[in-house]
Order: sequence, then structure tokens, then C-alpha cells
Amino acid sequence: MAAVNRWFVAISLALVSGGLSAAPVAGQATSFPVGGDLPEQCIRISAFPAAIYSEEDLAQEKFYCGLDFSQLALCPKIWSTSPGTILYEIDKDAYGGDYRRFEQQHCAEGYHAAAAALSEPALYKVSINARDTSATFAPSSWVYYHVSRYFQTGIQVPVAVYRSMNAKAHNRRVTKPALEIVAGRHGLGMLTAGWRLLDAIETGQKTGAEAQAILTEDGQQIFGVLLNISGDRYGPEVNGTRESGWGAGQNNDFQQTAPFLALRSELPVAEAASAAIHEARQNPKMAKALPADTPVEQVVFWMQDVLEITLLDFILGQQDRIGNIDYNWRWYWVEDGKLHSSPAQGKEPPAAIAAHNPVRLRQSALNDNDAGVRTGYADFAATTHMLENLRHYNAGLYQRLGRLAADFEARGPAYRWLTESAGLSGKEAGNIVRRTGEAFALLQADCQSGRLRLDLDPARLLMAPRSDTLETEASCTISTP
Repeated sequence: MAAVNRWFVAISLALVSGGLSAAPVAGQATSFPVGGDLPEQCIRISAFPAAIYSEEDLAQEKFYCGLDFSQLALCPKIWSTSPGTILYEIDKDAYGGDYRRFEQQHCAEGYHAAAAALSEPALYKVSINARDTSATFAPSSWVYYHVSRYFQTGIQVPVAVYRSMNAKAHNRRVTKPALEIVAGRHGLGMLTAGWRLLDAIETGQKTGAEAQAILTEDGQQIFGVLLNISGDRYGPEVNGTRESGWGAGQNNDFQQTAPFLALRSELPVAEAASAAIHEARQNPKMAKALPADTPVEQVVFWMQDVLEITLLDFILGQQDRIGNIDYNWRWYWVEDGKLHSSPAQGKEPPAAIAAHNPVRLRQSALNDNDAGVRTGYADFAATTHMLENLRHYNAGLYQRLGRLAADFEARGPAYRWLTESAGLSGKEAGNIVRRTGEAFALLQADCQSGRLRLDLDPARLLMAPRSDTLETEASCTISTP
């Protein structure tokens, strides 16, 4: 049983970015003894000021910080481009309580190792940034989680907590087996380079900034983020055709999707969504992914998703979003004047909500959020002008952005969270502050000029489907909460 410290404590991460050491991570810590070495720790990072967390969020945080790595099988992620550790719960009786026996027998199976396990409770990822590796920054994932709860997003952003692990144990159980498994496999160059870098750091062969971004201050443990993901990958209908190549090209392609085209249309919301389906389908690749009979309601909900995605990515400096947007099916209905939703397990609505005439739509999910926040990453939402020339916006999202920009400018509680709770350096926090101010300045200027209307409200579309009922606009003035 893990020893739990029920007080809020600060744990130093010794992150380094731009030559400036990060502040501590703060939150509720759970300790896991590991023999004579310092205990491993899981930290439920302190709440972001004014954020709203669901009961499910808090339960998931608690669940993650109850996971004892010594009582789980650990397998290396041997696909895609970045290292990670997959946690598996196994039938202890079937393996005689020997977790390493499971690891030796099944980890090389990759995705298929899950078939031999009881469950896959979490994924553990550390920061990996070198010239020949992919870019991952573990704090980005927990910053996305907490900031998304401040913005009260409809898109799903996974719960994330801080977790450290004994470096020698991780090297023995995960990193060394990973190198053996990927050896000689084609098409895994960046992944292999990432595992090699992690091995060099865990064994003390590699020091300097790359090691400091992975090791705790004592040098005995690695640290990273613990989370889990769910959802299927969108095709071109939301991720864009990506026919213009990585970087700015595919980010511009993203802006040719139906929801993005609708956001820049002068037409009323519902009409804009309908027209955008036809316009997007002029591209043959898009026509295959986006049926002509795509419901207008779906595109309107996607419009809201795109606003939330682009805002988060703009202020948090995400460089690897396009092609990584996922979705889950959900039921949406209006009850007592409020929008409700629940997971959709099939195509027929559950009896409990059938009387409310729910609609089954895809809800976007941002599962891959570890290429943001860090200084030096490319902010493609900013450089490809995703917040410019918009004609529709959500009033609540606009208001919360304005209040956040004001807090950051005044160095208020939200600003202090960045450096006192989230473990970011002064430079990383400063970049978020600057980009938040820039985002609000862009949107406020367009709102005050009349070019941007605060008229996007998907719930209203379900309550009153006629397009002329969707034109009520909110004020550009930021009100107190």
C-alpha cells in the first residue's frame, strides 16, 4: 500500500528550458517506497484557479496516484515515434505473481500485449528532445489538462498527473528491453533514438540539459506524466487532407476543413455550416471523408471543437496537432434548457434519454498534448494565423480568455499556478502569458470592429434548429465572473 501524504507539498523537478530552472510542481503527493532508495512519487497537481473539474476528473487523478509500478507489468511502447511505458494489470495467479515473466513473454507483442492483460490502466511518458528524436515534453500534458478545465472545453483532454520512477528500475524493466525489441526493426528511427537517449540518461552516460529534463533533482529517478487516452483518429474531415506536408502546409490544410471554413463564413452559423460542407467537398480527398449528407449539427459542434483546439494550441505553443485529433461518439440532448451528453455505446439511444430526442455526434479528443509549452517548439496555430479572420466565436470561451489574459497581465493566481504549481520555468510561463495576451487582442479587435460575432452556441442549435434563432450576440466587453 502506498504511503499517502495528505498535505499539499512541493516537489522539485529541476526542469531546464532556455537556461532557466523550473519552479516546483505542487499538489497532493502519494509516495511509493522502493527499498533503500528515495520513494517514487505521484502528484495530483494543484487545481488551476477558476477551473471546473468533474467528479470523473478527480476520481481519475486519485486512481492514477494509486498505481504502484511494483504491482503492475510495464511494457515499452514500441510503435510510433516517442518512447513511453504501458502499464498493465495482469492476472497474478496466472503468472505466479511474477510481473517480469509477463513482460518477458508479452512486451515484444506491442499493441497485442494488452490481449494477455486484465487491463491497461495508464501510459507513462517522459520528456524526450534531441535532434534525432521526436519532441515530447511531459509537463505540456498536465498543463493542457488543467487549462482545458479552466476553459470548460467540450473537447476531451485527458486527465494527467506527475509521476516519478526509480531510474535504475525503469532502465532494467523497460528501457533495456525496448532497445532489444526495436533493434533491427525498420521505420522506427526516431523511436529507437529516443530509447537510446533515455538509456544513456538512466545509466549516467548522458548529462546536461537533456538529462535534467528527465531526471529529478536527486538524479535517482526519472519523472514524467501519467495519463490514458481513448478515441479513434479522425480522417481528413477534421485533421485536414495533410497533402501539403508536415509543418505549416498541413496546418493550412486543416483550415480548409468544413468547420474551419464555416468559422470564417459571413453566413449565419447553421447556413455557414451547411455551405462549408459543400465547399470542403470540392477537394476530392475531402469528398471521400466528408459525406454530402453530414449533419449540420455535427459541423456546428465541430466548429466549437476547432475554436477550443486552436485556442489551446495557440496559447500553449503546440507544434504537433494536425493528424493527431481523435474522437469519441456521444449522445447530445437538451433537458431543462441545458445541454447534456453521455458516451454512445451504440447507434440507438438509451431508454433513459430517448424521450429527449438525442443526436449522436462525434466529440473531438486531444489525446496527444506533449509537444507544447516548451520553449523552442513551433506554434503553428500562431504562425499559420488560425485565430485571424474568424467570423463566429463562442461567447463563454471569449469571456474566459479575456479574464485569463487580465489575470496573467496582473500576475494573478493563474499566473502563479504556472510557476508555483505546474513546474514551468519563468520563460515557459512568460511565453504562455504573452501568447494569451496576443490571442485575446486579436479576437477582441475583431469583435469590437464587428467582424467577429459571438454567436456560436451548439446547444442553441439543438434547442431551436432554425438558423435565424442563432443570431443573438454577446458583448465584446469582459464581465466579472
